[in-house]
Amino acid sequence: MRAATQFAMVLLALAVQCVPAIAAQPYEGFWASTKKDCRNDDSPNRMSIEGGNRLYWYETRCRAGEITADGKLGWNMKLACEGEGEKFRSNPRVSIAADGRLVMDNGPVGQAKRQTYVRCEIAKKR
Repeated sequence: MRAATQFAMVLLALAVQCVPAIAAQPYEGFWASTKKDCRNDDSPNRMSIEGGNRLYWYETRCRAGEITADGKLGWNMKLACEGEGEKFRSNPRVSIAADGRLVMDNGPVGQAKRQTYVRCEIAKKR
């Protein structure tokens, strides 16, 4: 019985190590209006989406309280935001276009009702 218990514990430990981490959402990562803005750490045209529900711009940060799928690569979000000393809400639709760009309709920042972002390849610090 003791050997069987030890064997079960080893199997359980191996199973836990093999369980994949929760996959990141396709919209997560660093984004910018242009590839040039990707290289500028201080660009107001950059944003990041982290943890599936936290969105950051130059002077604005938001947390999604609710995210619902809208098609295969689209999501409706209910955001609570803070920026420039004010708190506000926003209800954007985020989608990934066929060319890989992130499209945000009715976003919390920017003058246009629609922002389009390219994915930034950020070099990892060593």
